[in-house]
Amino acid sequence: MYKIEEDNNSLGNTSNSDNVNENNKREKRTRNRPSKAERYIQEREGIIEELNILIGLNKNKNNVILYELEHNEELKLKLRELVPEIKKYYRTCSWGYFSKEEKKGMDNEIGLLKALYKNEGYNILTKRKTCEYDGIKKLQTELYFIKE
Repeated sequence: MYKIEEDNNSLGNTSNSDNVNENNKREKRTRNRPSKAERYIQEREGIIEELNILIGLNKNKNNVILYELEHNEELKLKLRELVPEIKKYYRTCSWGYFSKEEKKGMDNEIGLLKALYKNEGYNILTKRKTCEYDGIKKLQTELYFIKE
């Protein structure tokens, strides 16, 4: 068998763009519009700071019990109020809160909270901890929010 060597210069157009360069190839188009992450930096920081205050996170304390989050009605109400802003400032198409299926987490405010923090570059680690509520000791999940 003979091996045929070909150079990588194609004679025809190889992409879908109409912009032709010096080799008569079309150039790939690039997106000039900035993403939501680039456009809304300050607005996103404002939402995270507001949520940090509601959750009780600060520089010294970066953990919270999941049970407390699930029973914090003020936090849930605030998250529901922030939904239009969240849709405006974040790309939310793959988040479970906005899905039509309950299996994916539809209308789960804690899932929305986790998605917000993950999108902002936080790692959310979990740890099991024994806590006492109403005189009953139970094994609870503790969430640690660590900024990367």
